[in-house]
Amino acid sequence: MSTFTERPPIVVVMGHVDHGKSTLLDFIRKSNVVAGEAGGITQHVAAYEVEHEHEGRKKRITFIDTPGHAAFQSIRARGANVADIAILVVAADDGVKAQTLEALQSIRDAGIPFIVAINKIDKPNADLNRTQGSLLEQGVYLEQLGGDIPWTAISAKVGTGVSDLLDLILIAAEMQEYKADASVPAQGYVIEAHRDQKRGIAATLIITDGTLTSGMAILAGRAIAPVRIMEDHRGTTIREATFSTPVTLVGFDELPAAGESFTSFKNKKEADAARAHSPARSDLAGQQGRTLLAASGDGHFILPVIVRADTTGSLEAIMHETGKLGDAHKSIAIIQSGIGTVSEGDVKAVMASHDGKAVLVGFNVGIDAIAESLGRTQNIPIETFTIIYKLTERLEELLKAAAPTRLVEEIIGHAQVLKCFNSHRGAQVIGAKVSDGVIAKGATVRILRKKESLGTGKIINLQSNKQNVEKVDAGTEFGTQINAEFEIAPGDVIEALIQTEQK
Repeated sequence: MSTFTERPPIVVVMGHVDHGKSTLLDFIRKSNVVAGEAGGITQHVAAYEVEHEHEGRKKRITFIDTPGHAAFQSIRARGANVADIAILVVAADDGVKAQTLEALQSIRDAGIPFIVAINKIDKPNADLNRTQGSLLEQGVYLEQLGGDIPWTAISAKVGTGVSDLLDLILIAAEMQEYKADASVPAQGYVIEAHRDQKRGIAATLIITDGTLTSGMAILAGRAIAPVRIMEDHRGTTIREATFSTPVTLVGFDELPAAGESFTSFKNKKEADAARAHSPARSDLAGQQGRTLLAASGDGHFILPVIVRADTTGSLEAIMHETGKLGDAHKSIAIIQSGIGTVSEGDVKAVMASHDGKAVLVGFNVGIDAIAESLGRTQNIPIETFTIIYKLTERLEELLKAAAPTRLVEEIIGHAQVLKCFNSHRGAQVIGAKVSDGVIAKGATVRILRKKESLGTGKIINLQSNKQNVEKVDAGTEFGTQINAEFEIAPGDVIEALIQTEQK
């Protein structure tokens, strides 16, 4: 029976660089009573919970710790889509800037409510009226100034107005009436993922509905993790978590993509079954600083790439564009990235990658002498570019060249086995009737018994009305010789295939 209850809001903080987003999050995190004990909260988690007393009641708020984070690349639009409410931070000494407008557009595209926090009011050159005016010019009409957008003036550095901001978040959440059902299996989003050398692949998740308990399993894109090692935002092991809660889950069989949605299942067997019927692999762009093999266990080929760029903006653009490369069978993964000159460490990362097959590229950067010498002696190419589309074109060429050929099957028809006659040296004489499609001479066939495959064989001869033919169509009875190493019986199904090799 479904029981919907109030769900704590999930909040993302956005805005222009240097306007105080990180300072605000740090102040909230460090001053919060939940995280106040010694050791406190882990400093580099992607999301965390706080408690705030509002109208005599303590209520939870979940913050996604973010801008520039992998889950918020592509101008952080995906981040806004994960969140319920956005905080748009604008500095009182600087006003609306380019990234403020980008963040505002992301919020509007996501269609979520937002609150404006005018920060740095403690600075000598702060000008509240001018900042409000610059927002008005962008169509942001603030409350008490003729509009309906909630706002407050704050100093994230000393904490002025932060309590009022948290009140506004909870008021906005009450107006939206966020509800969720703790009785259903958990679902939500992957906020980040990384490979821990000691523990394996771990991911930070935000639960948006339902409950996740030990013994369950989750599926995020093509990645599966049994719920065995689950931790809250402080790094404490927990056995159960519910909606709006951020958790770290360890034990994925491959890296899930940041921003990927996840669903949970009763056990790993059910998750495996769901994956078997799921569509193509998720976008793997943005998985920086992690180690990936050149081919995953499910046969999907991954070309690992190490990138150095001149600025974070360039790097984000490169990661976004490389995410578009490949198809359902092959893709590129950024396994390590950084800002500045290509270094010895980058070359060594190639050497440490799967069979040394990682690709090392730079954008608008140089190559230091040690890296150049090591690359030359180890026969590791280092390619640099000044135009992003030239870089991505080259990576597309390398991906196509490196990907192995694969055998692609096309099912062209089915037939029901009616009679079995004689068998000689593996060639079995069969009488059958085409149920759909066509059966063709020379085709590879898979023999099914009660929907289970017995193996494959090959049609070496085909007859209809005692005449040799090249193919027979639906509804036709025919005789055939099939080479197979197992015995075919009446009632079996012949599944005809065409197999081709593709890159």
